[in-house]
Amino acid sequence: MKGFIVSVEDNPNDCALMKRIFEREMPLVKTHIIEDSLKALDWFQEFNDVKNTPDLIFLDIKMPKLDGLALLKEIRKLPLFTNSPIVIMSSSDQLSDRNKAYAYGANSYLEKPKSYTELKEILPVISNYWLTLNK
Repeated sequence: MKGFIVSVEDNPNDCALMKRIFEREMPLVKTHIIEDSLKALDWFQEFNDVKNTPDLIFLDIKMPKLDGLALLKEIRKLPLFTNSPIVIMSSSDQLSDRNKAYAYGANSYLEKPKSYTELKEILPVISNYWLTLNK
């Protein structure tokens, strides 16, 4: 499976785990992990490669500076990303966060797996689902 996935995640450990999983389980998928929500906002606002937009975007909610829900709202305002699949993967299990995520345009909301093994199992499944839909 080929594709381009962007993940916005501020936890360095989670970033390292995601990188390892993508490299080992999905080596043909191009990934870009952004570890700061404000840098992510700049990246999305400056992105202009219409032919190579991300096939999937993962967002965390609990981030300093700009939380993932606010980032989601801003991304959805950008014409290039209006229809991009965005999956919230957060440690928050609050119904209010889930409801806001869907109201702001998330395509899916998942509680972040608690272990590497769980993340290794679910990340390729979720990614392949969305990458397959976009092809």
